[in-house]
Amino acid sequence: MRTLLVVLVALTACTPQQPDLPALRSVEDSDPSSSVVHLSLRAQVASVRFGDAPPTEVWTYNGTVPGPLIEANVGDRLVVDFQNDLPEATTIHWHGLRVPNTMDGVPLMDNAVPAAGSFRYEFTLKDSGLFWFHPHVRSAIQVQKGLYGVIRVRGPGEPASDLEQVLVLDDIKLRADGSISEYLDDASAMIGRQGNTLLANGAVHPLLRLPAGGVTRLRVVNTANARYFTLGASGLKFLVFGTDGSPYAEPFEAETVMLVPGERLDLFVKGPASGDVELMALPYERGHMTGNASPLAIATLRFSGKPTATALPAPPPAIEALPVPASPLFRIALSEKAEAGNVRFFVNEKQWPDVAAWTPGAGVSVFEVVNESEMDHPFHLHGFFFQVLSRGDVAEASARRVWKDTINIPAKSSVKAIVRFDESGRWMYHCHILEHAEGGMMGEVSIP
Repeated sequence: MRTLLVVLVALTACTPQQPDLPALRSVEDSDPSSSVVHLSLRAQVASVRFGDAPPTEVWTYNGTVPGPLIEANVGDRLVVDFQNDLPEATTIHWHGLRVPNTMDGVPLMDNAVPAAGSFRYEFTLKDSGLFWFHPHVRSAIQVQKGLYGVIRVRGPGEPASDLEQVLVLDDIKLRADGSISEYLDDASAMIGRQGNTLLANGAVHPLLRLPAGGVTRLRVVNTANARYFTLGASGLKFLVFGTDGSPYAEPFEAETVMLVPGERLDLFVKGPASGDVELMALPYERGHMTGNASPLAIATLRFSGKPTATALPAPPPAIEALPVPASPLFRIALSEKAEAGNVRFFVNEKQWPDVAAWTPGAGVSVFEVVNESEMDHPFHLHGFFFQVLSRGDVAEASARRVWKDTINIPAKSSVKAIVRFDESGRWMYHCHILEHAEGGMMGEVSIP
């Protein structure tokens, strides 16, 4: 039997002590084959306590926030029997995974799973990396309520390690009675829902115990509706090893790193000989005064024990650049308007579902996302990875060439990218501030 891991949020009362980062618990894979991962996911209502707040009613996968961390290998067949026990329809979108179009979990496929309904998701895992899953029906509400989980896919010869930690970042907007604040006024729709409580693996300001003097791999995903997480830890540097779908050919050091909603980072951290260091969410202004005014604590990194001698992995080979085709560039313009007290979001001056489909045909295409608005927007493409060619007028260095599916488009700026369309279907692209996507900032690519 293969083992899957699940991040479990305790449903018991909080203690005055700082909690440890929630432990990973195992659940059973029902298929004995070494190349098939067969599991069940159930969307269900549960009650969870976040820190010292009263119990909160949440929507979960398998009763926990976050939901399961699914473990698999490249080439495995993933079979997920999904049961919807929520009071409304939902889906599962496999963020970053290259799946058949009918498995992408979006309304375009008309495969929303009704209340009390079920659906089998089944596909082969093509790529290694850290990915996540969440609904694509009323996403702004359903994700905020707790519906998200993580998939870790290992490549050939990539061993599991005790010195590796998946860190799932989120924020949640709680009322004094512990309930989730669902009301969105126009200002909230403009900036997206930013919570008043930060979560790491579903816990409020937990303690993450790391080896003194050792190197720890942190695989981080931002599952928040709208918050940009700019991470920093005083006295520590991050070695940025990879992002989204691939590692960098030349990993680089940084004192701070940023993850936009939906984005993932693969980091290595070398700890001091001993002591505590606060992992902070640093201020970042993404427009319309959306940045936190002061640093916010996410977790305490506690370095203790006997120093561990560990080495960093060897740099991977460079990713081959896609050949730039002669076909014309496709322009995706993001904009926003406030009219009669209402905020609306646009792609090429239209709101979804009235946005004209991009129909490039199979093969390699170049596109440019132009942000005409006054605030940043995280751009996400379903079904495919892309390579960045330039940011504004600055060409992307070959050492930074990676496969991306989610990227920030700063206000009044642009990103040009290249993609190979090799899977037919209707594929979404959208702003991953979920309130913006639901407000109209979404389009589709149609591949015959």
